[in-house]
Amino acid sequence: MLQPMQTLLVKRKYALLLAGIILVAMLVTGFVHARKIVHIVADGKVSTVSTFHSNPAEVLDQAGIHLNNKDEFRLSATSLIDGVTIEVFRAVPVFITYQGQRNMVITGKPTVGEVIQSLNHAPSELRSVPEEATRISPGMDIRAITVKETIEEKEEVIAYPIIRQPDPMLESGLEQVQQEGQNGLKRVKYRVRYEDGQHVASAVVSEEILQPAVSALVSTGSRSTVATSRGSLRFRHAMQMEATAYLPSDGEGHGITYSGIPARHGVVAVDPRVIPLGSRVFIPGYGVAIAADTGGDIKGKRIDLCMEDSNDAWSFGRRMVKVYILAD
Repeated sequence: MLQPMQTLLVKRKYALLLAGIILVAMLVTGFVHARKIVHIVADGKVSTVSTFHSNPAEVLDQAGIHLNNKDEFRLSATSLIDGVTIEVFRAVPVFITYQGQRNMVITGKPTVGEVIQSLNHAPSELRSVPEEATRISPGMDIRAITVKETIEEKEEVIAYPIIRQPDPMLESGLEQVQQEGQNGLKRVKYRVRYEDGQHVASAVVSEEILQPAVSALVSTGSRSTVATSRGSLRFRHAMQMEATAYLPSDGEGHGITYSGIPARHGVVAVDPRVIPLGSRVFIPGYGVAIAADTGGDIKGKRIDLCMEDSNDAWSFGRRMVKVYILAD
């Protein structure tokens, strides 16, 4: 009598266990396929459907929205959950310029970036115009630009610095090199960016000094007086110039200077861009003069001294002189 009762109890346990499993399965199935509210944006309209479907394509079919070839859709969430939005993107023609060729393609991609990704390049290898986040519109022109970045090395000259020091013994305007400078050398690594094969940008990654530069030491004059046989003269600045001599009868001026005064000793021809006409100057060995004439060959730091004796002019020849531009 005891054996049949034990068998009956075991059967009841199995029956209860089976019923529990079935109940759990029904609850899980009911959860997965629970009714959901889904919003749909398509063809310029917004609609809302209540559905048990878990596949977005089935939801669109339920709403009577047909997807044509190359049409695409996107979810506002990672899965079809309650309150999700499905946006439909109809395939439209766009024009893509890529590697020198312009082609028309039909695409349902929502953004320029997704169209560019469909060209089977790594995202870092392409840049688009307009920007990747731009929404696709019919007939849009898209330029896909190939991007390449390389590391390049160059050896470059380091220009030597010039250190200037005032020298009260040297005339204002003059300089004297005390130590010659020497350029250095460095190795520079650049990150170089090319777009469609054209260099567009460079950025320094690192620098290595191969040979340091040596500074040049230059004395700059600060003295503003010059001693003459008639005493000291104040001057604004001095300069080294190449000097020649001429006679009043030289040229076609018939003894009249560019300024209209007669050519004579104490008149010099200059380049007005270097020494303004009307300036008073002092040349050691010649004396005080006025810049009143010009000449076709007198360019830059050249000066022509008028002399009244042909022997003096010939013996003077061509030489370097120090010219003082006198203070007013």
